Formats: sequence, structure tokens, C-alpha cells
Amino acid sequence: MPGSNYDRDLTVKEGFVLSKFLVKWEMILVYILVFINVILAVFRHDLYFQSGTIQSIINAGLDVSPLVLGMVFILLLGDIDVSVAAQMILGGMVTGLMMDAGIPWIIAVICGILICMVCGAFNGFCVAFLKMPAVITTISTSMLYRGIVEIVLGENSLKNFPKWYNKIGWSNIGPIPLSMILFLIMGLIFCFILHRTTFGRKVYIVGNNPTCATYSGISVTRVKMEVFILMGFMAGIGSIFFIGRMGGGVSSSMGTGYEMTAIACAVLGGVSTNGGKGKMYGPIIATFIMAFLTYTLGLLGVDPNSKKIFTGVILIITILISTVNKQMIKDFKLRTRYHNNKNIEALNDRTAEQIKELKQQLKAGKGDAASVNAKIAALKKECAEKSAQLWEEQKADAQKAKERYAK
Repeated sequence: MPGSNYDRDLTVKEGFVLSKFLVKWEMILVYILVFINVILAVFRHDLYFQSGTIQSIINAGLDVSPLVLGMVFILLLGDIDVSVAAQMILGGMVTGLMMDAGIPWIIAVICGILICMVCGAFNGFCVAFLKMPAVITTISTSMLYRGIVEIVLGENSLKNFPKWYNKIGWSNIGPIPLSMILFLIMGLIFCFILHRTTFGRKVYIVGNNPTCATYSGISVTRVKMEVFILMGFMAGIGSIFFIGRMGGGVSSSMGTGYEMTAIACAVLGGVSTNGGKGKMYGPIIATFIMAFLTYTLGLLGVDPNSKKIFTGVILIITILISTVNKQMIKDFKLRTRYHNNKNIEALNDRTAEQIKELKQQLKAGKGDAASVNAKIAALKKECAEKSAQLWEEQKADAQKAKERYAK
């Protein structure tokens, strides 16, 4: 009833807070990107400020960008797909073979993308319907897809691709790389799909708790199938970016390790490998970070193998960051500060809340500063005394238990 005690105010009390926005993970990624650019500008200013350098860095690093966008959805499910690079090369091979056979380019390109979607559907069928582990499934299918390419092509390479592939890989529209424009457009579309559609919400729910999703009426198998097919579609788009960046050619040995780069960008962007956590904005920024970082390492004389090691270290660190959540910090504090005593923890948490309320009252101009500070000091003293008492009781109980078991 209106005006009754049962009315609930569901409005959001807190709007935009600049201090919180500036420490979001996405903003931290922006700081990292700026920092890398500053290092390049300081130590290699002769190249950094040379015309075309920034465009070349972006063009060279965005061939993996379609894989990153698709990988975000895979990781949000709590799954993983390490076959995306093999799918990408397989799709490129199909397009190249059809072009060599004189088939119109539009049909060849569509068929290349479709074969990648078929590969994604097969991965999804194994994971969603057959309940096979995603990592084992996609490792196996990665070997399958790349093995097909190696059997068909052998040591040969395909060179006959649409001319606009090269334009996507290296052309600029004014000072802005075409690949960057296309990536940002795709990124906006994927942001909308993930954060503004029912499908995106279903992906989050399935990733957080598949059982809960099932009881909520969501078809977990269908969602997983759709996500893996979407990943296949992006692998097909990725073949266009990749072949264009490679100058219009593809061979069976190309694209090795691209799946790891895509995963690294997604995880660095804040997407949890456990599923259900992450946004699309972070991986988009992380893709640019990886592009500039790879170029910076090259300028510093780091060989390709060491670059892979560096990428692996970044991946491990970002996974550790994503797994260190509030609960882990709370458990660590319980063991180290509160002697693993939940009563002491509850007492300190309650006191902290009371002190916070008093400070908010003081900030709002309610109450005298001296009296509020006196109350805060009294609360702290009482909390410390009760915590010490509880700790002594815990030690006494532990000593009694030790003596009892010793008899």
C-alpha cells in the first residue's frame, strides 16, 4: 500500500563517483596504455613521432582483435576455446581454395566464415551436449582443424584473396587505421549484445551458476551452443584481419599462439576465467595494450620467444588478480588479524560500521565534532578490550582442549 511501512525505495542512491571511477580496472588499463606510450615516446622518440608509426603499431596488433571479442563470451561461460587460431586458418584456407577455383569472392568469403561457424558448433556440441571439458575438447579440435590444413596445404601457401583484405590490414582513413575503426565498431556491437540484451544476461547467469540458470528456465546447452558458434563466426572474421595483415597470404604454420594472445587480452581486460564476471570494455583496451607492448618489446630487442614468455607471465598475473577477490582478502584478515575467531571479526566489523555512521553524521553537520570524536574513541577502546577478552578465552579453550586430549 502506498505510504505504508512496506514500501521500499528502489532508487539508486549513489550516482557517478569520480574517485571510484578513476580506480576501476578499465581505467587502470588506460593508465597502463598511456604509460607504455610514454616509454616509447621517451626512449624511442625518433620512431614514435615519425609519421605512420602509431598506425603501424595498431594495424600490426589488431589482427587478433576479432578473436578477443568472441573469447570474452567463452570465458564468461566459465569455458575456454584454444582452437580459435586453428579455426581461423581453416576458414582462411577454404576462402583461398575457393578463390583459386574461380568462385566469386563473396561466396568464398562467406564459405570461409561458415566453415569456422561449423567448427564452433562442433565445439559447442561436444561441450554443451556431450558435457566434455571445454579445454580438452578444444585442444583436440585444434589439432584436428590444423591437421586438416596441413594435409591439404602441406608446405604450400595460398595467395589469391580479395584485394580489400590488404586494405583492412594496413590502410588508413586519414590518420586513423581502418582496422581500428572496424574493431571499435565491432566492439560497440559486442558491448551492446553483452550489456544490453537478454542474451548477454543469460551468458552472465550461465557463467555464474549453470544450475541456477537451468531452474530459472534458461537452456544452458542452447546458450553454450550459441556462444561457441559466435566464437566460430569471429574466428572467420579474424581470418580476414589476419590474412590482410599478412599481406594476403596464408599457410598451415601461421597463426600459432594467437589463441593464447586472445585469452591473455580477455583476461587482462578483467574477464574472470571462472565465468560470470567481466565487461567488454576492458578487453578492448587490453587489445591495444598488447599491440603497443609487443611493439615496445621488439624495439627493446626482445626476441619472439621471450615475447611469448612475457605474454605468459602477464596471463598468470592477471589470472591471479582475478582470483584474489574480497572473500579471499576477508579470509586472510580473519586468519592473521582476528586469530581465526569469527566473534572477534564480527565485533570489529560492527564497530567499523558504527564509526562510519558517526563520521557520516559529522560530515553532514549533525553533532559536535568533539563529542563525535569522543564516541569514536570510546568505541575503539571498547572494541579493543572485548577483542582481547575473546582472544584470551579462545586461548584458554584451546589449552583446555589440548590438556583433555593429552590425557
